[in-house]
Amino acid sequence: MEYDNEENGFISVPAPEFGAIFMSNIATKRDCFKHKVFGLLSSMANFVKEVKKGMILFLFDYERRQLFGVYWAISGGGMNIVPHAYSSSGKQFSVQVRIVPIWYYSPLSENEFRDAIRENYFSARKFHFGLSDEQVHKLLRLFSSRKLKNKLPREVSQLE
Repeated sequence: MEYDNEENGFISVPAPEFGAIFMSNIATKRDCFKHKVFGLLSSMANFVKEVKKGMILFLFDYERRQLFGVYWAISGGGMNIVPHAYSSSGKQFSVQVRIVPIWYYSPLSENEFRDAIRENYFSARKFHFGLSDEQVHKLLRLFSSRKLKNKLPREVSQLE
């Protein structure tokens, strides 16, 4: 499924099939982790609303060109799940999804993960956010060797 939203500068945004990558900068990344929510601009509402509870998610810091993972969506995408989540960074990311970390990993550089999502790139430094089953598994394999702790975060173990 794809969404066309030419008014907002997005020509074609594939919906997430099995997972998704959300974007952040250094300031908004702190807000994401503090409030346990990933968000995007309201112009991406159709995309975020396709994110389902249980999907695997990742966070891309576009300033440092690093991918953080691995996160689990504990809600579907919706509007203003945490209304003022990004107020400290002065941003308005009203379409959001609640997250918990699955494991703790050190981030991947863009050079390390680029091949795993190669078909999503539509320019040298830009890519679509939706991930296929195969792409999610490739990213999980890349992250598996970078685990920082040997146990699940408390939030995930409490959900089991």
